[in-house]
Order: sequence, then C-alpha cells, then structure tokens
Amino acid sequence: MARPTVAQLKAWIRDDYDAAALGWERHMAPYFRVPAERLVTDLAPQEGDRCLDLACGTGLIARAFAARVGADLVAASDISRVQVRQARSALERGGLSRIDVAVMDAESLDYPDGRFDRIGCGFGVNHFPRPLVALREVHRVLAPGGRAGFTVWGSHSPALRVRFDERLLELVPAIADVADSPLEIEFGRITSRYGNPRTLAGVMTEAGLVDVERRSHRFTVDHVDAPRYVDAMLSRAERDLREARLGDRERAEVRGALVAELSSFPREAFVMRRAYHVLIGARPIA
Repeated sequence: MARPTVAQLKAWIRDDYDAAALGWERHMAPYFRVPAERLVTDLAPQEGDRCLDLACGTGLIARAFAARVGADLVAASDISRVQVRQARSALERGGLSRIDVAVMDAESLDYPDGRFDRIGCGFGVNHFPRPLVALREVHRVLAPGGRAGFTVWGSHSPALRVRFDERLLELVPAIADVADSPLEIEFGRITSRYGNPRTLAGVMTEAGLVDVERRSHRFTVDHVDAPRYVDAMLSRAERDLREARLGDRERAEVRGALVAELSSFPREAFVMRRAYHVLIGARPIA
C-alpha cells in the first residue's frame, strides 16, 4: 500500500478542519481557551511586539495576543479556509476585526523574513505533515531574538472518551474504514511522533531555534453532562460522519444512543483534567 504524499496529507488535514470548523467556536474553543492564554503568558509578548497565531483555528491565541499588544500588531493564519472564515467572524464579534487573518500553509508563510517577535501555535505542530519544514519557516519569519511557542498534549485516555469511540464505531461501522485508511494511519504516526515533547524539542533545534525550554501545565474543562460532551465529540468527528454518509435522522439516532450510553457515567467523569506541554524556542540574535 503506497504511503500518502505530502499533498494528499495536507488535503486530508484541510478537509478535516474544514468539516470541524462550523462547530469549533461553540464546542472546542472553550476546551482550548485556557491553554491558548497560558501559551501567550509563557511567551510574554511586550508592548510593540508583532505576534502570529499559527494554525489559528478560530483565533484563540490571536485574541490572547491582542489583549497584550493590541489587535493591530497581531496576525493569524490557518490552512483551512473554513476555519479562517470562522476566525474572522469570531474576532469581529469580539471587536478584533483589525487582526489580519489569512489562509496559509505553515510550510510556506506569506510573511517577510523576521516579521514577528512572538509566534504561538496551539496543538497544531504535530498535525503538520512535515514539522521540520514548517519550523524552518517559523524560524524565517521570526525576528532575531523573537520567541516561538508550541503546545502538545500530555498522555490522556479517560474511560469516557474510550467508551465514546468504541460506541461510535459500533453505531457507525463505516468509520472504521476511515480509521484504517493510509491517510489516517500516516496522520496518526505524525501526530504521535511529533506530539512527543522530546522529539519536538529536537526538531525545533534542528530548525535553528535555540534555548528550547519545556514547561508543563494542567487545566480543567467541565463538559457538564452527556449531551454536551457528545455534541462536542461529534463536532470534532464531523468529517468521518460525512464520509459515512449519515442522514439527519441517522445522525439523530447516533447522538441519542451515545447520550444514553454515556449518561451512565458519574458527573465527575465529564470534568476533564488535562496535562499539556509548552515548548518555547528563540531565533538567535546573530
């Protein structure tokens, strides 16, 4: 079986985030807000710093940067056109329409050399097909002495998520075909390898970043109950559901069965305590 090309992987990842984008601000942004704000705190932008939210999703890191330096000094980019549209809408609603949001491939950023003093990338670097190529591009657009930070997850497999995945496969067996596809397998390999903090630190160094440091944090997200948890997880699985060609009635039946199954879990199971890591490196001054 042929290994997927870089172009195929990029298209697959773009489609995945395009599909998830419509529900992202409602279901996923609350989950990622605290790590986004913590990353910006760790990067410590100063007055006048130019900042980039790389692989921005709906712009959580951009919002945190803007609170520090002002919207005029912040840019954001993502490979997903739909995520970019959602980011623009969310930023406009928050009075941050001056943030420049654009569709860009992380391997080929349309910014001049040394453009940014701070770059933040939230849980995106291990979704790049070629992290080293992307990080060399980060190094290029980072100003000498500027700092770039990346977040990756710590280990986490709660019984609630395991049961959700198992039951979803039971209800929609066609999803297994997606999970076993060469693209899904290759993406899982990349995610696992470059989500390892030690591996990522090595790639950052190879890309030319120096003084690489790792910080570990924890945060808590309360999904409250089974319906809200199921809606969030189904939102993230939107591409798989589309490929399984589920109609509205079938989707409703799947949702109802998942809610019924997970309602047996105790209230505390819906309170997620996650560990994650922040890796920060700098572009040498000379």
